[in-house]
Amino acid sequence: MKKFLKKLSNIAIDVYDGIGVYDETSIQTALGIEFRDNKIKFLREFNIEVFYKSFPLTLNELDFLIFPEKSLNLNEPVIIEIKVSSKINDEHRQQVRNYLKSAPLNSSEDLKKIKYGIILNFKKTEKYKDGINEKLEDTDKITIEVWEMTKDKEFKLVSLD
Repeated sequence: MKKFLKKLSNIAIDVYDGIGVYDETSIQTALGIEFRDNKIKFLREFNIEVFYKSFPLTLNELDFLIFPEKSLNLNEPVIIEIKVSSKINDEHRQQVRNYLKSAPLNSSEDLKKIKYGIILNFKKTEKYKDGINEKLEDTDKITIEVWEMTKDKEFKLVSLD
């Protein structure tokens, strides 16, 4: 997955540099263009049922469902949730946790295989000095967190090292 995460990071930085901090919908559209250009198979705004005790509660939309890609060492589908915020917060994590818990209960075979969810945050805060927009380091543009739902139903942060 490291190779995929590196590619995702590069694509996200290109999108950030191209349109800056904008709304989630525009960022999703730009990411979709980049995914197509990079031959990454995906579905955007893919429906997922969220469950309680095996009963469907609601229908939500995943920002992206990414399909396995051997050339990027991505061996199983993953969820990507896009955020535009000063930082990733627990509300964002809870959303991904709910999706990962419910994914195996959905009828889609692709969703049943999902163990990982990625939060890709486009940082909202740009820096200005003396009326000029300062050039940001890449680490100041985006943040990526990868979360796993283990077989024991434990939701844990995956180390990116």
